[in-house]
Formats: sequence, structure tokens, C-alpha cells
Amino acid sequence: MSVVPKAKSFLLNNIPPAMWAYLRKERHVWESQFRKNKKSLGGAIRSRSFSKALFSQVRKDTVVWESFSGNGALCNPEAIFRRMLDDPNYQKFRHTWVLSSKASDSRFKDEFKDNARVSFVKHKSREYYEVLETSEYLFNNATFPTEFIKRSDQTYVNVWHGTPLKKMGYDVDGGAADARNVLRNFMSADYLVSQNSFMTEQMYLKGYKLNNVYEGAIIEEGYPRSDSMFGSDAGGAARRVLRENGILTAGKKVLLYAPTWRGDSFYKPDADASRLKSTLQKLQNSAALQGWVVLLKAHQVVFDQLVDDPEIAKFLVPNDVPANEALAITDLLVSDYSSIFVDYLATGRPIAFHIPDADSYADSRGLYMEVSELPGPVSTTTDELLDHVKAIIGAGGLETEFAVEGQRYAKLSAELTPRDDGEASARIIDIVFGQNEADYNVRRDFSDGRRKLMIYLGGMLTNGITSSALNLLSELDPEIYDVTAFYRHSNQLERQQNASMIPNHVRHVIRDTGILQFPLLGSMQKFEQAAVDNLANDESDSQLWEMEWRRLFGQASFDAAVDFSGYAAFWPRIFTNGRVGRKVIWQHNDLEADAEREINGKKPHYRNLHGVFKLYQDFDALVSVSPDLRDINQANLAAFAPAEKFVSARNTINVERVRAGGGRSKAQNTDAGTRDLSNLADVIYELGQLYSYDELIVEASRQQLVTQFIGDRGGRTFVTVGRLSPEKNHARLVRAFADVLADAPESKLVIIGDGPLAPELKQLAVSLGISGSVQFTGRLRNPYAVMSACDCFVMSSDYEGQPIVILEARVLGLPVVVTRFGSASSAMEGSGGLIVERDEESLAEGMNAFLSGNVGVEPFDGDAYNREVVDEFTEVVFG
Repeated sequence: MSVVPKAKSFLLNNIPPAMWAYLRKERHVWESQFRKNKKSLGGAIRSRSFSKALFSQVRKDTVVWESFSGNGALCNPEAIFRRMLDDPNYQKFRHTWVLSSKASDSRFKDEFKDNARVSFVKHKSREYYEVLETSEYLFNNATFPTEFIKRSDQTYVNVWHGTPLKKMGYDVDGGAADARNVLRNFMSADYLVSQNSFMTEQMYLKGYKLNNVYEGAIIEEGYPRSDSMFGSDAGGAARRVLRENGILTAGKKVLLYAPTWRGDSFYKPDADASRLKSTLQKLQNSAALQGWVVLLKAHQVVFDQLVDDPEIAKFLVPNDVPANEALAITDLLVSDYSSIFVDYLATGRPIAFHIPDADSYADSRGLYMEVSELPGPVSTTTDELLDHVKAIIGAGGLETEFAVEGQRYAKLSAELTPRDDGEASARIIDIVFGQNEADYNVRRDFSDGRRKLMIYLGGMLTNGITSSALNLLSELDPEIYDVTAFYRHSNQLERQQNASMIPNHVRHVIRDTGILQFPLLGSMQKFEQAAVDNLANDESDSQLWEMEWRRLFGQASFDAAVDFSGYAAFWPRIFTNGRVGRKVIWQHNDLEADAEREINGKKPHYRNLHGVFKLYQDFDALVSVSPDLRDINQANLAAFAPAEKFVSARNTINVERVRAGGGRSKAQNTDAGTRDLSNLADVIYELGQLYSYDELIVEASRQQLVTQFIGDRGGRTFVTVGRLSPEKNHARLVRAFADVLADAPESKLVIIGDGPLAPELKQLAVSLGISGSVQFTGRLRNPYAVMSACDCFVMSSDYEGQPIVILEARVLGLPVVVTRFGSASSAMEGSGGLIVERDEESLAEGMNAFLSGNVGVEPFDGDAYNREVVDEFTEVVFG
């Protein structure tokens, strides 16, 4: 009997309808995509293969092993694999090793090619994703790729490749983007293996912010890769491989030089071949090392850059020789900030540190351990290194010649390698496969009592929603809230700049597109069409979205999740199918009006907003940003949610950012004193000691902008800020200002912002003959510089949610004139400003009232306002 009908029947019964409908149609999609982009065809093929694997049964007693993205069978996975393969208790297990194309021709593969229990797959091949999603146990010493989804009946063990001395994750300035896939892997893992408590606390819990979001266990039972440094045959395999490569070590002393990699990130490492060659040659030619063998163990990420250099190859330990095998035959280790020296502490043999770029390296990357804390003498020149080596291998040794460093060695060995004794692999196997945690140091429960909050920030473009989201993150007390910001990865500079303003205490979950994107988009097309046609929601695709949640957040759970954008159904569909308590969505505008708004004859938000409206039933609260707006949305959207779900919470404002951007910061530096202003370079240097360069740039930009846009031509200047789109009705403002100019010809209008109507508005100013008095600045990173130099803030919107820019103008002490849109009164309460009707004549009268001195301004306590708003936020989000 043919298996095809059975397979089809299985897929029909197990794949959600939207995915199946998509897969049936994708042949035609592929043909279209192939003409446009061959990569899209490959993506669709991989998507179908991957989807099949996700809905296949997990195969019992199977293990996938991966090291450094398939760069070899190395490090902790290799050590555990060998111990498990020989253990009679686990003979029924089948093992798959992941190897890259470069690593496929290796001694390891030759060693096990005839073993029926061991197989191999190529990294990121179709077969790779199939075994990755259908094997019961998964081991990795780095990260699985962004497509990986850990299934509930799989056990994932991450055995990271070393105790870090270089700063990791969020401890690196701007490190959130580089950390995104590491964090994703850690949150998915059932077990994280830690060499010591320092690694647990500094890297896992602090560096990657795993407190509260990690639901698995951390094993502190030593490093499996260190097992090979102990025992009667320790280093035997390394000696044999080196002998095959013409390097004889039997009966000789060995100096191993093992520097770490340099570069901007793990993905862009540098290998300084010329400096390496010089150092190795001087060591080899040293009289003190005559009779010694000098070897180089290169880091995995730079090995390929060095292996083809014949002057380095004669020193180079082959990549498929595990580092700890090389350490086992090493009598003196020369290293820098490589974590390899931590493993070596367990041997009790001496270490010399050679860090020629100590200052620049520490400044560029950041370090957990200062040079003065290292357990051995530190050199910055090769001659200094040779002197240290000579002293160490002399009669006195490390303890006598370098007594202070020797004491540090003993202390760090006890702290960092307390369980590296040759049996770490056996203990981890017993914990993971034997399910015996009670007898070992296994830590669980990493909650610290804070409320766990996840916030989807939106598209991260420069607009009111992004500004409000960033302001909110700055106001949430990190002692009370554990906050995770959720947004998509982008190479667009504007989005990256906005992401860089997320406060340091906030965790980032940054979404990269995965292989599931094809069926997810197919599901979205069906969902939004059903919303437009007013059909009932189809829940059959919920498993797809739950898988996407697990891909991004692993096993993490949150007390509350907020969609702070509220404009696209794609993102809330992820977390409404995730491990979330209370679910809340924001409403920044009159959303019915937004859905119906036309631009160039089209309604850009109609389809996506109706999809959002259909999801309202899945949320606990629908939060408008002002009481007035709540009433509007409650009336207009009554068909989609009961009245009690409609609540309000105003937006926060970043008071200090507004003040600083406008040159009105209350922060003072009492150490400034007086400075000689005769030399610009000296002035900038001196100021750089007192203020950050970012602060200096902001202030210099502010003063330049004020001079450029406002000048000192006399007259009063009106300013408005907002996207140049229909709901802001800048055209009414321009026409009203033309009327104002008739009686006050020296007046000026500055329009800050950009948008689809920019060309039309500029042409309008020309046609009215007022272009010389109207300045369009475009989007400004620091609009407050110009605002603070103007005399009156004016807004001509037809509708708004809660216009934060009004509050920002009040922080700067500007009088305010606005049109009577739905939420105007709540933003203007207590301002002393003026609300006018929504027509040109009334707006012109309001602006003239300011020129006549009839529009006042009242003091505004932005800090007190924010405290009230955070209370409102807490009430609506946590109930």
C-alpha cells in the first residue's frame, strides 16, 4: 500500500487548516517568487520541510550534539557525548552530530563513521532542521539558529563554552541586538550548565537578564570539557594528532599560547596574524625555551583565518583537537582574557598573561576582571613576556617569583574550578538523563519578586507611539517591574537609534523572521479577510502562533503583556497565544476614524485595524490614552468589546529629555568650575570630562538649530510638531497663519516633522505667498531645541489620542493654542492655553490672541504628572 495517502491523511489531521491551505497553494506562489527572487523559493521549500518536522512526533532516545555552529565535535558537547556513548546504561540512545561543510572531513567523523549509533548532518541543511525538531535531547555549547523552536517534549541543554572574562550580553554597551539569539536560546533551555557560581550570577542572571524569565535549571557541577585534563591518558589523543602533523611532544615541555579573538562582535572577529607570528617566533627562539614545544591554540571563530598561513600552521593545534586535550599536555599556558585560562586553573600549573592591547581591549569590549586581578604576571610587550616566562620556568616558579599572582591563582582556582575534577560529564548525564537532581548542585527558581511585564513597542519609527513607549519605559521603576521590550530586528538606522534609547534595565526580545513566517503570513491573510468580512475568528491556527511564541520567548512567562502600538494584529496574535497572565492593548487615537482615514484614495489602516478589532475579545483591557478618547472609542467600537473593557491611562513624558533638549535641564555639575576657553580642542576635552559626549552633541545641535531656524530677525515664532498626515490638518494651520501674517508680517511659523503630505504643504505655502515665513524642518532627532526657542506652540489636528507634544511644550513653558479635537481638554487642563474651533478663522483668531498677550501659560510639574500616570498604568495593566 502506498504511503502517500497515509502521509496526506496525517498532515490533514495534524496541520492547522490555514497552513495546509497555504501549502496546497504554495506551488503557484513559488513560481511567482522564483521570478522575483530565487531565495524566496528556497525559503518556501525550507518552510514546508520545517513545518512537517514541527508536526512530527519526537523520536525517543535520540540526541543532537552541536558545537560552535557545527565547527567541529568540540568542547563540552564532545566530552559529554564520549562519556555517554561508553556508558552501558545508555546504549539504546542514537546520536546525531551537526558538522559544517568545513568540519565534515575530520578525524572525529572518521572515528565514528561506522558506528551504527552515530550519524551526521550538515549544519542548516533541511535534514538538520528535521533532526533538530524531532530529537528528544539537544546539546549545544553556543546557540541554535534563529529558526529553532524548542518543543515541549524535548530537553534542551545549553553547555556554554566558557566562564566569561569579557563582558557579555547586556553588560556590553549597546549589546542587546547581538544578544538576541543567545537570550532566545537561554530562555528555551531546560538546563544551563555553569562552570561556577560567578558564571551563573555574572553571565546568565545579570549579563543576559535571565532573572524572572528563565524557567529551567542551572547546573553548577563543573565543566565536562575539563574531564580530559585528568586521568592516566590525559592528553594522549592530542599528542597522537600532533605527532601525525609532525609535532612531537613526547618527553618535552609544552608552552601553549591561547589568545582570545578580537573584533566588534562574535560574528565579526579579527585575527592579527602578523602579531601572532611575531610572538610565536620570539617564544620559539628564546634561549629559556630551548627543548620546549611552542603551540598555538586559536579560538574557533578565527581558526579559518590562520590555518592556511604556513608560518602559523607549524605552531597551530588542529581545530578538531579539543582545547582541554591541549591543556592536558601543557606545562605553561600563555593567554589573555580567553576563558581557557579558567579551565587551566584546575591543573595547578602556571599561567602567564600577554595582553599587548590591554587598555584598548578593555575600553572597546569591557571586562569582568581587571588586569590587576589576573592569576599570573601580565606583559604588554614580547620582551616582557619572555622575561616572565623565564622567571616562571626557573627554579622559583610562579609562587616564588610572583607571590601575589600566585595567591590570586589559588583563590581563583578555588572559586572558578571547584568541581572540575574529571567527573563533570558523569554528573551532568545523571542529572539530565537519569533525572537525578537531588544529589547535585542544581539551582531553580530565579524569580526576584518583581512584576514581570512584556511590552510590544510597535514599529520603532520616530512617531508619537515610539516616543510615548520610550518615555513609559524610563518611568517604570526597575525595582518594582521586570520589563521586557518586544520589537522586530531592523537594520534601518532610525529604528536602531530609537531602540538605543531603551533604558539599560529593560530586557530586549528582538524578533528575527523565522522559517514559520510563510505559514504565519498565510494565517494572517485569512484572519484579516475574515475580519473585513465580519466572520467569526478561526481558532485552528492557534498552535502556529503558540509555536512562534516559544521560538521567541522559550519557556518564559509574564504577569502581563501590553501591545503598546495597537495597530497590527500580527504581534498580539503571538502573545495572546503565549504564557501571559493579563493582556492589555493601547488605543492612541480614535481608531474608527483611523480605519476610515484616506490617503491618496486608499485606507491604509482599514484592513489591519479591523484585524485588531477582532482580537479585542482576547484582551482584558483596551486602554485609551485619555478619558475623552476612551469615551470616543467605547462608543465607536462597542460592537467589538463590552463597555467595561474600555479604560484609560495617560502617556508619560520624558521630562528631563525635554528639558535637556531645550537647553533647560535642571541638572548641574558642581565640579565644572572655570575653564580656559582659548583653545577649542582643550575646551571640548575639558567638557568631555564633565559631561557625556552625547550631551555635548545634543546641546551643540540645539544651539545650531536655534540659530539656523529661528535666528534673530525679530517677530514672534509659532511652532508645531507632528507627522505631516491628514489627521494633523497642517493645511488649516498654514492657511490660518497666512491670515495672521496680514497683521503681523514679522511672525514666523516652524513646522517640525515629516510625512506623506510634505510636498503638498510646501506647495501650499508657496501658493499663499508665505513660504519665506514658514520653515519646514523635516524630522528632528531633538525637536525641543527649536521648540524652546519659539514663542508659542500651536496644533491644528482634527483628532488625537493624547498629544504628548502639548505636554512637552508645557514642560518648556510655552503658551499653547490648539483646535478642539476630542482629547484636547484633558491635555490642556490647567495650562492657561487656548482651545479654538476647528476652522481657519478660529485658529487665526487664537494665534492673534497670543500675539496680543491674551494667551497665558501656567507652571506644569511634569514629574508629578508622571507619578500620577504610572499609577494609572499599573491599575489598568495589572488590574
